[in-house]
Amino acid sequence: MSLAEIDAMVTALFCGDVTPHGSYRAPGGGAQVKGIELLADALYRYDLVERATATSVTLQLYVGVDGLGEGLWRQEVRVLQRVASLGHPALPQMVDGGTVEKSVTSPYSVSGCAFVVTRRSDGMYDAAAAGDNTRAGLTEIIDALKASPSKAVAHLMSLADALAILHDMGIVHRNIWPGTIEYTASQNEEQLILARFEMSSLVSNLLRSSLRDAGERAEQARKLIVGQGADALAYFSRERLEFLLNEGARLEDHRSDIYSLGMVAAEWFTGAIPAELLRAVTSAISGDTPELDGLLAANRAINTYMRDAVKSLPGPLAVLLRDMLSWDKPTGRPSAADVVSRISDHYEHLVSDSASAPSGPHLLIFMPEECRDTLLKWELVDLDPMTPEGKEETSEFIRADLKNARFLHLPNGAEPFVPGNDPEKRRAADHVFLGRNMAWFCRPYEPVIGFNRRGAPDDRGLVIAFVLGLDTGRGHRLKIAVERASKRRWVPSVHIVPSDIDKQEMQEKLEASPSWRPLFEAVYDAAPQTKAEREFSHAFDWLLQFQRTELEARQYPYIADGAGERDRVVLRFDEERDRRWRFSSAMATVFAGTASLRPNMGDFFHAARSNSGITTVLLRADDDGVPARRVAISLECVGGHNDTVEVAAGHQTRSVPSRGWITLAEDSGSWVALRRQEDARAELLANRVLVQQLATPRAVEMPRLTKRSTTTQVAEAMSKIEPLFALQGPPGTGKTEVTAEAILAYLKAEPGSRVLVSTQSNFALDNIAERLLRKLGMVGEDDQPATSATDVVAVRATTEWSSDKVDELVRPFLINDLAERRQQEIVERTEQLLVNADDHTRSLLAQWPAIVRDGLPELIDRLHRSANLVFATCSSATPALLTQSASTDLFDWVVIEEAAKAWPTELAIPLARGTRWAVVGDHRQLPAHRRREIVDFLDECASSSIVDLQLHGQRKDAYLAVFDLFGQMFEGAADPAVPRPRHTMRTQYRMRDAISQIVSRMFYPVTPTKPGEHTDINRPGLLETGRDDNGILHAPAGLARHAVVWIDTTDSPLCEEESAWRNAGEVQIIEQLLASLRPRPVPKQDGYGDHPVAVLSPYRLQLELLRTRPDLKPYASTIHAFQGREANVVVVSLVRNQKRGPVEQPWRNIGHLHEPELVNVLFSRAREHLVLVGSFRHFQYNGGPMWADICTLVEKHGIVRKAADFVEA
Repeated sequence: MSLAEIDAMVTALFCGDVTPHGSYRAPGGGAQVKGIELLADALYRYDLVERATATSVTLQLYVGVDGLGEGLWRQEVRVLQRVASLGHPALPQMVDGGTVEKSVTSPYSVSGCAFVVTRRSDGMYDAAAAGDNTRAGLTEIIDALKASPSKAVAHLMSLADALAILHDMGIVHRNIWPGTIEYTASQNEEQLILARFEMSSLVSNLLRSSLRDAGERAEQARKLIVGQGADALAYFSRERLEFLLNEGARLEDHRSDIYSLGMVAAEWFTGAIPAELLRAVTSAISGDTPELDGLLAANRAINTYMRDAVKSLPGPLAVLLRDMLSWDKPTGRPSAADVVSRISDHYEHLVSDSASAPSGPHLLIFMPEECRDTLLKWELVDLDPMTPEGKEETSEFIRADLKNARFLHLPNGAEPFVPGNDPEKRRAADHVFLGRNMAWFCRPYEPVIGFNRRGAPDDRGLVIAFVLGLDTGRGHRLKIAVERASKRRWVPSVHIVPSDIDKQEMQEKLEASPSWRPLFEAVYDAAPQTKAEREFSHAFDWLLQFQRTELEARQYPYIADGAGERDRVVLRFDEERDRRWRFSSAMATVFAGTASLRPNMGDFFHAARSNSGITTVLLRADDDGVPARRVAISLECVGGHNDTVEVAAGHQTRSVPSRGWITLAEDSGSWVALRRQEDARAELLANRVLVQQLATPRAVEMPRLTKRSTTTQVAEAMSKIEPLFALQGPPGTGKTEVTAEAILAYLKAEPGSRVLVSTQSNFALDNIAERLLRKLGMVGEDDQPATSATDVVAVRATTEWSSDKVDELVRPFLINDLAERRQQEIVERTEQLLVNADDHTRSLLAQWPAIVRDGLPELIDRLHRSANLVFATCSSATPALLTQSASTDLFDWVVIEEAAKAWPTELAIPLARGTRWAVVGDHRQLPAHRRREIVDFLDECASSSIVDLQLHGQRKDAYLAVFDLFGQMFEGAADPAVPRPRHTMRTQYRMRDAISQIVSRMFYPVTPTKPGEHTDINRPGLLETGRDDNGILHAPAGLARHAVVWIDTTDSPLCEEESAWRNAGEVQIIEQLLASLRPRPVPKQDGYGDHPVAVLSPYRLQLELLRTRPDLKPYASTIHAFQGREANVVVVSLVRNQKRGPVEQPWRNIGHLHEPELVNVLFSRAREHLVLVGSFRHFQYNGGPMWADICTLVEKHGIVRKAADFVEA
């Protein structure tokens, strides 16, 4: 194919009034576009104009969708998608992207192609526009920046900030020189933009290549780089040149980007690289093959010249640039974040253009009336700030708190942290002093010029608009947010005055004060939070605060009676110390005043003891009004009532703290989980690409998936779609199988990649782990570890105290077990080799077993670093725990099953570990634990008289959109114009058709219904059945002939519900039913599977009653615990049969069973036979619209039999 053919194809496909892939035109109105060949037969670039907006764009074309072109395109899209969603002004914006089929491109001698379109700005270096002197345009820009060093410093800081974000994401640009830096200009302000990420893509692709084509790809990378000419190579570091041009050279990394940026910036301050030095570079690459030694010598000469030239610059800038330009020691170069920090620390000195500017202390202004409502009210000052004495005290208080304080910029100001009715006013206070104990949110001073009117902001004065205590709940959230701010400054010397002084005197103070603007610019966050980031931040913060408050509410202060004297010690609730906690936040006050949220101390521990029989409690000493970090003693709680608890101390009675705090031992795990979620929150919110995808998932290329798509097609699509894909798998559709196949396909296509597989529960995790290990040949038919031909290293990660929860089949893949097995395999292989070895080899091999046995720690470390398929529960997928099981680098793909069951703060832990993601689940089944309580509490907040809580109540819908993260991805109808990376599986293979019809019509209707409304049950649902309709039972006959049977206990006097939701009569019926089953339920015999029978109930006490019957105990489970499992025969004890409220309040009549997600799980666990035991009439008439519809469906697709008739039969 020729360039002319490519030009013709681009003109036909992209440049017309109506073309298949956008509507663009050639700049200047030319009839046919002309492109630039970057890499022969693979990569081309076109500068175009978008017809509708007349804006400039760049089309990057990747030729050959089944070869190098496709690999380059996928890598480029991967980079640009992540880069574009950051919203950073120094990073490019992606407009479009996709593929063009081979049938469309074949007339142009092209075997398919792919493309990416980005916004284009003017280039610093444009050979086409510069005529004979190709550096003329660049020299003009360099001269302009040299004349305005303040602008040059600002541009360097902006580009370094963008580069720091890229490097944090694992992206290395690899091609920074003036030709890859564009600029925009508006209102006399320029913005430089990093562009041209094809080298990042190409080298990434090279590193993933197999050995047989790595040489070819290295040659292609070399051609692309050398083809840019001396004007590009002059900016490359020694190690980058060696890596690209010398086979076998050590891999370069992000520090080479720092060198190139330093070279670009050095020209801005000292002038362009002399022409004679560039000619030496040209000479080194003039032959057919670049001459590496000559090129290194030429670049070293340029490096020496530039390092000498920058010596004349201001000290901090000279040192910074010389460090960036270190030639022999790449490790001595600063990181991009360090560059930003060092510029920020000296910013006002570096950008100062005038020696005549005021140099005294900066002016800081406080509002006395506001301080009266805050500092005086909080008892931080003694005197009224409105009085002369109070103003002096307030000024000194602020001055003392600001000693060694830091100054920073928060894009949304005080709005996320300070309650109020004017969010714009709170957002405007976006500069923050972080003091010893307080945070001071400030805005520029605005003079009052008339009634209710203010003048223009004057940046010579800064007004304290809001103040926040750092030891409060909101202060804690602020400190987390501050960790994201990379630019901070020490607070300069300040002169503090009240805002109500005389206008003329204020004007004089302003004129005598230096501007705050250089400090504003030094700490300015160039990429403010998006709406999605704000909503995620608010929702995460509130949910974590709720969980923390809930755990704190389960800690009770006590005074011990009999400690050190009696075996049994009585602990009495300490009201005085508890008061400090209950008034620490508005949420704590609500908890403390609501008996259902925080019972009396004795009643709480009595209830815990009743639930579990034996209750272990932890006692901690008091540490200045809060629980000490260390546990003093662990004891058994033997009683509790009202405000007292009795513990059995025995001989440890002297160890009981006389004043302390008591909590449940089981809460320790919850505290660990909470801290992990809090850590992950900051990581997730810092990943702007991930947040944007979670809020509005988008895919550049979305394979065509329909309701008829096979599991193989879905798995293939899932393995390719980037950066995020959501898969909904209703019951029995095989979502785990599809997920496993997708992971296998990905590992096959990307053999060097690392995958993290995560679920909320150990059971679900080990289920998918088993499937993958079997498919990879790593577990044999005998359920034992097997030798596999695959290069995959699979590791099951877990905590030391959770290893007993790992399934026996997966346990050999725990890191220590795996290492010991590998060690034994090496020893055995060595002994085999010894048999036929010669004397010399034998002497070497004879030493090897002892070396291997002594080298177990090193072997464990090697397995850590080589693990590329890691299994970890959500709570265990922390950096610290994964370091024990894998490399500390990010994973290329994170796949999460059970995503709809987890809170977003739980999902954040594994999500933060990846650069690409897939979430799998079903939001129509059980939601996150205790979601109903969260919703109810938000409703209480909305009606609260406390302003802080009202604000959260008003945000309820926004919060729930984040909490229901997985379900939100499936909201709204599909739009063909917007490729949404989601798919719902439609064919189920578990349930017989009668069971499936009830589940499909009731819980998966084509048009979802609102809560409390009837469903159109006459219309088929989304699910289709892909299995036979054969039963498994021969007897009892009434059950064997039907897939769905309701044994109606309405007229059975023995089947009355008892207090706390027990029903002994139903237990008796179920026991008789199971005794009559034929064939007898034996696992893996007579057609039964692993779980022949399951007996389910939503109530804990009914479960305990079921388990008192030996024949029922092996099969009894709660509905929650049985999600994700299936049985041939499922029997459900419904328990409730008494009307306790109106039909409009079904929860009062049927309890938990008014929740559709729970009932969906209940009905969808059975393969062949579903038996419901309970009062049909009660559920039909008192269970609300949902159960009325269910009862109608049971009558249509099953049978209802009276309990008396069934028992007799």
